Amino acid sequence: MKRLKAVSMGLFVVSLFCIQGTSFANSPKKKVDVDLNHAYNVLVKGNSKPATNKHSNRKATVKKTTPHKYKALQIAKKQINKRYKWGGANPNKGFDCSGLIQYAYKMIKVNVPRSAAAQYKHAKRVALKHLEVGDLVFFHTRRTRAKVNHVGIYLGGNKFIHAPRRGKNVSVASFNSYWRKKFVGAGRV
Repeated sequence: MKRLKAVSMGLFVVSLFCIQGTSFANSPKKKVDVDLNHAYNVLVKGNSKPATNKHSNRKATVKKTTPHKYKALQIAKKQINKRYKWGGANPNKGFDCSGLIQYAYKMIKVNVPRSAAAQYKHAKRVALKHLEVGDLVFFHTRRTRAKVNHVGIYLGGNKFIHAPRRGKNVSVASFNSYWRKKFVGAGRV
C-alpha cells in the first residue's frame, strides 16, 4: 500500500509539472541540462547522493553508475532536440531509438547491436527495482513480431531519453501509464 501511494504521488508530481507547460522541445540545451541534473534527480558526475525534487520534499537516492554508462548518458543528453530519422544513427541525419543508443555507446568505444530487439538480447537483464542511471529500458510499442521495438536510456527519477517517432525529436519521457504498459524490461551494457 505504501508503494502504491509513493507511485501515485510520483505520478501526481509529474503530472503537475507537465501541466505547468514545461517543454523540453522549446528549452535551450543548457537549461535542459540544468533541469535534468537538478529537477529530476539525475546522477551528476557519478556521485551517489540524495537529491530533492523541486516539486516535492521527498528525497530520492540516485544509485551510483559506472563511468561508461555515465559517459553514454551524457552523449545521449547532448542529442536532445535532434530530429528523429528512421534508420538514423548520427546527429547530422537524426536518430531512431536504437540508433541513439548505438551512437552514444559507439562514442565511448562500446559496441552494441543496431536494433532495439538485438540490444535487448545483448544487454544483461536488470530488475526494475535495481535500475541504475544509464541502463537501457525496452518497450513493445507496436503490433510487430518483435518482442522489443523501442529503447531508451534511463536518466533516473523515472525518466529516460529516447527518439520517439517520426515528427518528434529526441526527448525526455517519464514512465507514465503509457510507457509502463509498454515496458518489457531493462538491461545493462
